[in-house]
Amino acid sequence: MKSHLQFRAEILRPHKNVAVLTVEGEVDVHADPRFRELLFRAIAERPRDLIVDLTRATTLDCAGLGVLVSAARRAGTSSLAIVCSDQAMTNIFALVGVDRIFRVFGSRAAALAAC
Repeated sequence: MKSHLQFRAEILRPHKNVAVLTVEGEVDVHADPRFRELLFRAIAERPRDLIVDLTRATTLDCAGLGVLVSAARRAGTSSLAIVCSDQAMTNIFALVGVDRIFRVFGSRAAALAAC
């Protein structure tokens, strides 16, 4: 049985009005509560721009997608972006419409430049 301990995340503030939630490992049903908590905490800080960096995420299941959609509802005036270089994940974003809610970038540098 796989351990959910493979999931790690933290909120960074590279600029005053920008929050970056970096995610590493499996974003699955086991990691969902922690992912939701950190993402909603980042939203509560009311950044102008919120970036979810999934570059080091190895898995993103439907629970993780649900957290992203819920976050969009809570975001208010914050601009939302996802950083993801995994083509399979970005194809899923397009398939389920996440790319219509979040801007999707291939690198954190590109997402920060768009802020």
